[in-house]
Amino acid sequence: MSATKTFSELHRKGSPMFVMPNAWCEGSARLIEQLGYPSLGTTSAGIAYARGYRDSSPAMDNEMRFESLTRIVHAVRVPVSADLENGLASTPEGVANNFLRAWQAGCAGASLEDIADYSDPHSLVFFDLAEACERVRSACETVKARDPEFVVTARTDYLLGPHEYSLNKVIERLVAFERAGADCLFAPGLKTMADLATVQAQLCKPVSVLPVPGMTLDKLVIAGVQRVSLGSALFRAAYKQIQTILAELDEPTGMDFMPRALTSEHLDTVMR
Repeated sequence: MSATKTFSELHRKGSPMFVMPNAWCEGSARLIEQLGYPSLGTTSAGIAYARGYRDSSPAMDNEMRFESLTRIVHAVRVPVSADLENGLASTPEGVANNFLRAWQAGCAGASLEDIADYSDPHSLVFFDLAEACERVRSACETVKARDPEFVVTARTDYLLGPHEYSLNKVIERLVAFERAGADCLFAPGLKTMADLATVQAQLCKPVSVLPVPGMTLDKLVIAGVQRVSLGSALFRAAYKQIQTILAELDEPTGMDFMPRALTSEHLDTVMR
């Protein structure tokens, strides 16, 4: 079975909910795969941070992004979904070309955000709904002409922007993206299980969820969620651990972390 077919089947109605951790390098991808997860996503933030850039930094060019993406895809045997941010292009045609490029690199799916300008992380600028839908439609039509099983995830970051918290706006965007051809819908920033249920009730396609405190895997299963994403949280947790260890190194217990680290022997069995 092809990677795209396998990934598409994970999203099929009635299939068990699956967790899709997000990798930022070949090593993190292989560790996720070795732990038995059926697929993984990339994290644009993690890839940027690992190279010393901020998330969606305009100083980071697309060749860097696709180089990391391609290396991750080639490092594992499980399907990979690419975090393509806003399609990494200003026009619908550019978005379509980058989705095609992700498919050619071996990705089984990719996600598309509705952010127009990342210049100020505290004041994100969004595409209007009509233009955002055209970008989703362009990506879907182009990549699915080559491979109908490729999973396009359309994402609204509305709740992460400088707006009031509005489920109506989120629903309006996700319903429109679904009609534009998206296979999976995603709205990071939902605060509660009740809000998630409200959004889900208006959609027919599977929903991907970025959990917040109070959202446990067992609750998400009961709620009928199809996919759980961890976003950049794994990367941030790993770097938090590094920061904590180094900041506390001169304390009496500063070296206690060493026996808890993964052994070289274990990592040698994970890597190839």
